[in-house]
Amino acid sequence: MQQDNFGDALSLLEQVLKIFPENKTALLYKAEIGIQTCDKQITEAALKSLILIAPHNLQYSITLAQLYFDNGELERAPKVFEPLIQQFKHPDLHFNYAWFLTRAADYNNALENYQKAIDLGLQGSEEAHLNMANIYSSRLFQQNLAKNHLMVALKIRPNYVDALYNLGNLEEDSGDRTAAKLQFQRILSIDPSHAKATARLAQADDDGSPTLISKLETLIENPSTEDDSRIDCLYALGKLHDQQGNYKQAFESWTSANTIDQKFVGKFDRSSFTKSVNRLIEVYSESWFKRIELENRDEPVFICGMFRSGSTLLEQMLASHPQLVAGGELDYFHRTAKKIGSANPPDSGYSTALLNSVADGYNEQLQLMASPEIRVTDKRPDNALHIGLIKTVFPQSRIILTRRQDKDTCLSIYSHRFARDMNYACDLEDINFYSNELNRLTEHWITLFAETVHVVDYDDLVKNPKQVISGVLRFIHLDWDAACLDFHHLRNVVSTASVWQVRQPLYSRSSGRWKNYRTLLGDIFKSN
Repeated sequence: MQQDNFGDALSLLEQVLKIFPENKTALLYKAEIGIQTCDKQITEAALKSLILIAPHNLQYSITLAQLYFDNGELERAPKVFEPLIQQFKHPDLHFNYAWFLTRAADYNNALENYQKAIDLGLQGSEEAHLNMANIYSSRLFQQNLAKNHLMVALKIRPNYVDALYNLGNLEEDSGDRTAAKLQFQRILSIDPSHAKATARLAQADDDGSPTLISKLETLIENPSTEDDSRIDCLYALGKLHDQQGNYKQAFESWTSANTIDQKFVGKFDRSSFTKSVNRLIEVYSESWFKRIELENRDEPVFICGMFRSGSTLLEQMLASHPQLVAGGELDYFHRTAKKIGSANPPDSGYSTALLNSVADGYNEQLQLMASPEIRVTDKRPDNALHIGLIKTVFPQSRIILTRRQDKDTCLSIYSHRFARDMNYACDLEDINFYSNELNRLTEHWITLFAETVHVVDYDDLVKNPKQVISGVLRFIHLDWDAACLDFHHLRNVVSTASVWQVRQPLYSRSSGRWKNYRTLLGDIFKSN
């Protein structure tokens, strides 16, 4: 093994295990070889044997569950712990079971097991309360319960920075700028070099504070600042420079942020994305929907398109209508698409039972957010990739596509940090490429579903809000309501990068914002 001669090492270990099947040292070496060689089968077999020999050693179970998780087997991961729960009770067992249940989207079961861990005397129970708060806020849309658990965590450990940070996030999502800033300032009173809290304070700042600019610059230059936090500081610094009209400095900050972030998220594969779009257009054709279409008459409302194309503003305006509630960026169809492989479905299509199950699961999630007579908008922009699946499950669903001038959209994406699965966001040319391919796909959806797809242009929305919103309301069979123009008074939860913009009255200064960066954006954005 020291010489990386894993084949011979494994052969020797198998000889040992033939004589002594329960030799823990041999099994640990076998698991290590499996991990080193990325051989899931070897790793899995060794870990399963170790669990049978020593079920109380939770590290074996955690490692096996993590193996399944890393391989995308999210629902299989928590099942590792289920036989152990029948054998013994231990707070750490329930805590880890709950952690993997959360990743498998079994949220209620996760909450139950976090509570069991607490009841069994979990050491560091504030972490369980923190995790429960995350489930309530991000998954079950119960902000009050989330806040309650954070307050309990802080009662257990008053200077628990993670709880203070998440409390600041909750206040931010609810639109309370003063309360959000207070929590981030509390963190800095405990740890003045907390880079992420400083970055969030800067994002909540509305006047481009020179003091914050100086503090961010110091943190960025500090060798002890971790790259993950340095990225947040660079995005925030760019935002403050942009507010002050220092466009060159802003762009340089965002470029530095994206350069580092790309090391975390990896390079965007243009060829692979084009193949995916081609496959979606090929599979989800007119003939597919003639063969597969369900009898489902439900009309859920989806708002999708490019990120930063005005979807949050549109949803917030619609949510001011008394018969609509903003669902935000629900991950249901994103998870379901991965689970059933909707990007490459079987030629025979999906069974009616499966599609009905998907529909029932989605409707159950909507019911957590509003009563049946109130409609919920699902505003996850990249649902644009899943319209084929959505339309297969809900043929009468209403799809609202948001669009914005490409240059403004690309600049806005470039100036914000996104998740790992949006690695195109770190490069302007990749953003432009992704945008063009997504437009090609959405044109396909418009052609297929002309009567149930409605396009909203961001620039038109900010210039003619009543006309545009009236058209959207007619599209989803609702009457005009003047409250839609007073959307900035709405105190609902907004968990996107537009959280502060939608708390202001309608403005048009973001239209044509790219012109401030005309000389910096490169050839692909040169004005015609």
